[in-house]
Amino acid sequence: MRGVEELASENKDETRSGRRNLGGKQHFRGGGERSVDSALSPPRRGTPGSPQSQLAHGGHRGLQLISIPTDDPGDPLRWPSWLKLSVILSTSLANFVSNMGGAGLSVAVPVLMQQLQRSQEEVTQLLTLNFLFLGIGNIFWVPLAVKFGKRASIISSMLLQAGALVWCAVATGYDSLLGARCVLGFAAAAGESIVPEIVADIFFVHERATMMAIYVVLISGGSAVGPLIGGFMVEYASGTWRSYMWLCFALASFNIVLLVFLFPESTFKRPEPSQEQELQPVAEHKETTSSFIENASAAAPEDSYTTHTPPFKGVLRPFHYNKDASFFKAVISPLKLLVHPSVCWGIFTYGISLSPQIIMIFNFSALLEAPPYLFRSEYVGLMEIAAIVGFLLACYGGGYLSDIVNRIIAQRSSSSSIRPEQRLISLIPGMAIGPAGCILLAFACGHKLHWATIAVGFGMVSFGTVYTPNIALTYIVHLHQQDAANCLVSISLVKNLVAFTFLYVAVDWVEREGYVQVFMIMFMLNVLALLCAVPLYFLGRRKDLNVYNGMEGRA
Repeated sequence: MRGVEELASENKDETRSGRRNLGGKQHFRGGGERSVDSALSPPRRGTPGSPQSQLAHGGHRGLQLISIPTDDPGDPLRWPSWLKLSVILSTSLANFVSNMGGAGLSVAVPVLMQQLQRSQEEVTQLLTLNFLFLGIGNIFWVPLAVKFGKRASIISSMLLQAGALVWCAVATGYDSLLGARCVLGFAAAAGESIVPEIVADIFFVHERATMMAIYVVLISGGSAVGPLIGGFMVEYASGTWRSYMWLCFALASFNIVLLVFLFPESTFKRPEPSQEQELQPVAEHKETTSSFIENASAAAPEDSYTTHTPPFKGVLRPFHYNKDASFFKAVISPLKLLVHPSVCWGIFTYGISLSPQIIMIFNFSALLEAPPYLFRSEYVGLMEIAAIVGFLLACYGGGYLSDIVNRIIAQRSSSSSIRPEQRLISLIPGMAIGPAGCILLAFACGHKLHWATIAVGFGMVSFGTVYTPNIALTYIVHLHQQDAANCLVSISLVKNLVAFTFLYVAVDWVEREGYVQVFMIMFMLNVLALLCAVPLYFLGRRKDLNVYNGMEGRA
């Protein structure tokens, strides 16, 4: 085994050059050698249940692998890339369907008022209470995932959601429809907190921003695609909004099939590194700041790991029972994390980033169906195209570009790794777009400017709905790796309550105070959320931010 100074010197040189020497030999655990050239050859696809050799190349680019794969074939970090992508897409699609069913009726408010003989305030409760139960449901679904596995929790929630969508479609009165909408929101809550933890289970740290962007863009995209499709169905389908509910039921049923066959259980108890295995300072010289030494090879090779496709029978396993987990303790645990500054910032940032877009969705019908615009329902729905464009751009900026920024930071670091607070630097490129959109909407809606101006402003706040929360969630999952699920439950619960508070009064607030005041307040709150990231960055840099598990920044 090579000496400490030799490894530190090679690591520093390789990090500065940004690439590995592709010729020669690479040393692996146990003293073995393997040609790096041969390791770089494309992996052969193995049969289910059989391992296949795959170099952690391309996207890894010499970066240290965090978390470190184990030798266990059941380790989800060793799943092949196609399976990992299938998991994140199928589980994120569950969130897409949930929000599509929840937000789609926003364009049907006038029709519902006429059919149900209810006031606008009462009909709006069909949307706001759905959103409220979307937050409350996390208290049940995440403890269920802790006890019986993430697969069981998400599939059960989708089955309940499918039933609630049928109930919505056949409801004969306001009270019945309101009850169905509350159950729908409760069932839709599962994916909000569980999917980010799945990302942490199966992807390395430097890959997570992109994967979290997929999750955030799908969960947000449902609230845009729903009204877009719903506007046409309300206007032209014989069943109007009921036909839309049947469409959502069909999508939910399709998603259940995907989850059953493409979502193996990702829960895996990863061993804690011992003090002997923990990576120690190499030297006191300022230029040698790497916190990693040769003992890293005791954990895993830096550049190579073996992929393993789980057997088909294992994929279909219905649940993963954890006899040591307490359901009651899992309910209480998320509340303990509310004392951490990073979690409180995530709650505030996510809730405030979400509010301007949804306030606009709730007021689109009243704004655009009245003079001077006189839009029909389908044209109101078409405004969601601006939101979709904003989501896609934010997915690229807050995901892929964020990973590039993080990779550059890691490559310039002597340890080839990134600290959690350094992820906050990724906020800088696009942080002004969402707040600027609030200003544009304030004056465009307040002074009845051209509808295209409203569309641009709506696209900008939609960008902020995805960009900032995605980076915030990635930062929190990285910082609180061992308590990621509990952090996300706390964030989902309280941020939905924050957003619900704004949404519950959205229509009356706009009617009473006007668009200028409402969206200028939203602008100030969004700027405040971004400014709060500054002390978090410097607190983390000085190691003054204590993490619940006592291991700050450990993935």
